[in-house]
Amino acid sequence: MKKLIILLLTFITVALPSYATVENISLNEAVDIALKNNLELQARMKDLEIAKQEIKIANALKNPQFQSNFLMGRVTRGNSSQFGLAVPIEVAKRGLRKKAAEAQMKAIENSLQEYRHKLKVDVMRAYFRIVYLKSVVIIMNEREDLFADMKKAAQAQPKSSPNYQIELLQSDIKYKRQLIELNRAKANLLAAQFNFNKVLNLPNSDIMYDTEEASLFDDDVEILNVEIPSYDQIEKIALVCSYSLRISDNYIEKSAYDVKTAVHKRIPDITIAGGYAYQTKHQTGDVALPGAFVGGNMDIPILYSYRPEINKARIVLEKTKMDKVAYENKLKLILKENYNDFKYAKENTGYYKEILSESEEILKMSYNRYKSGKVPLMNVMLNENAHQQVLNEYIDSIDVYYQAYLDLMYNMGHDMLLKEDVL
Repeated sequence: MKKLIILLLTFITVALPSYATVENISLNEAVDIALKNNLELQARMKDLEIAKQEIKIANALKNPQFQSNFLMGRVTRGNSSQFGLAVPIEVAKRGLRKKAAEAQMKAIENSLQEYRHKLKVDVMRAYFRIVYLKSVVIIMNEREDLFADMKKAAQAQPKSSPNYQIELLQSDIKYKRQLIELNRAKANLLAAQFNFNKVLNLPNSDIMYDTEEASLFDDDVEILNVEIPSYDQIEKIALVCSYSLRISDNYIEKSAYDVKTAVHKRIPDITIAGGYAYQTKHQTGDVALPGAFVGGNMDIPILYSYRPEINKARIVLEKTKMDKVAYENKLKLILKENYNDFKYAKENTGYYKEILSESEEILKMSYNRYKSGKVPLMNVMLNENAHQQVLNEYIDSIDVYYQAYLDLMYNMGHDMLLKEDVL
């Protein structure tokens, strides 16, 4: 396993561009860089340009038609040849199609804003993951130092001790297993750094971005300075800012226009025609006669009254309204879950911080007593395992706390750290 992890690390290192440079950035800088340069976001912005063209397409007039009627043979006697234009005119339809397309564009605009918001949350999540795994690597390094000291202490014990050989083997196994855990933690950290840059998805691949923070054990980790309002305030903000609800409103508006468009299909379209008519001298047998013609026609919805299309549009509108109500109901439950996860995880983080200092003191006392021969090595190992569990639970509680905040932020559709008045 150790050789496999070392081989994996070597492969990843070789796979990195030799000219890549590492640049440490803050969370705010990472979000700003992603929102300005993310390649997928830039591609999605083309959807807005497409929607603008769809509005023009929906508002298009029908092209006129050139018509001609040239007579030949004996039928020309007393009849005129004609040529001119026929102009199709849609009655009470084009404006509704345009409004439906405009509502569709609003939905696309909100979808684009939703993607920007999701990208921000994804960057924050990937950024935090690196800081979290840096903390794990620090824990693994400290454990390696401890097990190295324990191995030396076991070697320094009198060989006449009845447990000398057992404790020597135990300390050696513990140290080697810790090296494996350390390599695994480093590999996970490197994978998280690659994932962070993948989430940023920037055109300049010469730079490998990394976090400014060294670990979660620093005295003041800026990304953890999070305060949230009461649940009632959170729910009010979410009902205003949730992109899913905004998009639902846009589709309800579009569906309403689709119903009107379907109903207006029953209004007959007309075609107005007109042009030049003439008879030649040969046709009249006397003199050439110039003239003109006018004409028209209309659709008559007798055989097909568009009722299925009208019913379909009404069902779609009804379903769209029901989807919004269903999501709004589910959103409130999701927000309550996120809020409670955040509240209790933050409280638990405070408890673990107190336990951590006490656990460190117990481990130091146990290790000093072992070096003085007062307790066996197994006592130190038990205390070390307990301390390791506390360390892991401490950073895991921070992880739960921060992930709950990000989930809350995503589902609200609003970054609470911006301190904006959105109500």
